[in-house]
Amino acid sequence: MTEDTFNEYVEKLKALLPMAQKAYGPKDQKTPAHEASRQYTEILVEFYKNDGSLVDMANRLGVSYSGLRRRVFTSNVPTLKNEHGRRKLGQEQIDEAIARVKEARAISTVRYHEQLATEYYQNGVSLTTIAKGLNISNAAPLYYGIQRHILRLEKFSSK
Repeated sequence: MTEDTFNEYVEKLKALLPMAQKAYGPKDQKTPAHEASRQYTEILVEFYKNDGSLVDMANRLGVSYSGLRRRVFTSNVPTLKNEHGRRKLGQEQIDEAIARVKEARAISTVRYHEQLATEYYQNGVSLTTIAKGLNISNAAPLYYGIQRHILRLEKFSSK
């Protein structure tokens, strides 16, 4: 990729960045911030497919490499929705769910992500509740773990 092409991508992304960073919650919302976030991700995916360096782009934009990488690799993952809704769980059930997640995390990352998905989708446990039980300040990494699990399932099922 030429320096001029790289700089064109930088300018496009810089223009969208302030608004895209304001997009919180499910990515299928119809707000100006979410629209900017979707455009930002589309441009970033195009940049990456054209052999652009996410490390160089992160440095130029002053954002984290991990955030750019997450956007690229989860761009096709649908919004996570718990169709069953969260259930009113007792403290014992919550503690058991957290224990299962901790045990899975000790086994492997793949198992940890799978268990997060099970607790969220099948058992109706809030990821915020699990995050608190794991002493994590917010649930964003847990949602990312579930997204990675979904991507692995899709990759496996397409073989």
